Amino acid sequence: MLTYANHLGLYAEEISHTGEQLGNLPQAFTHLALISAAFNLDRALG
Repeated sequence: MLTYANHLGLYAEEISHTGEQLGNLPQAFTHLALISAAFNLDRALG
């Protein structure tokens, strides 16, 4: 997921198959999903 961020660390609302960012840059849901995934991985891996 981190490789899809732009040079400022922001994520577009859509990413094409080629990795091109499409649409606006809403951040709240993306960051929440990234934090949630990291938390769950940390908990699962101990």
